[in-house]
Amino acid sequence: MVDSGFDLMSVMSDRMPMMVEEIIIEVLAQADEQEVISLIKRNMESFEESDSVLTATFRRLNNLYEIYCQEGGRLFVAKTGQGVCVACAGIGPLHGLPLSEGVGEVRDLVVNEEFRGQGIGSRLLHRCIDEAKVMGYHRLYLETSKHMINARKLFLRTGFRPVTESNAVASMNQDLPCYFLMESLQESSI
Repeated sequence: MVDSGFDLMSVMSDRMPMMVEEIIIEVLAQADEQEVISLIKRNMESFEESDSVLTATFRRLNNLYEIYCQEGGRLFVAKTGQGVCVACAGIGPLHGLPLSEGVGEVRDLVVNEEFRGQGIGSRLLHRCIDEAKVMGYHRLYLETSKHMINARKLFLRTGFRPVTESNAVASMNQDLPCYFLMESLQESSI
């Protein structure tokens, strides 16, 4: 017997996280810079700042908006329908190379903990890849921390290949690589 006073949708909406469709992705606006910096800091606080990947991220926080306004740079921000920044990901030239070299880097991919597992990171990563193609990048590089297992799996699923001494594809465990490359970007259908 069904209780006619029971409203399954209201119970589910109280327990279910926001659906990905309710997330909008925008280019970083200067007005959102401090909120995005706070988002990155909150989500990186459990990692060691001395990790080389994170050192570069923390250094960029000093002038995030300015860095991503430079040629070949763009930071995308995922926001809730209420305008709260919950994730971000950026692209820029690899290690300060000129855009004409065609080698870019995906950086600062961060998803707030309560929004993980909903495909937001994947949407941001694909948005970065699409924008990199428009900007004229031919290759995209990225690196991550050894502790970010889900991120490394996402990169492999998206078409990035590990950069290792043996050039072998790693298994989906702790031995996942931390350095990735996507080549022939202009020919990629991703």
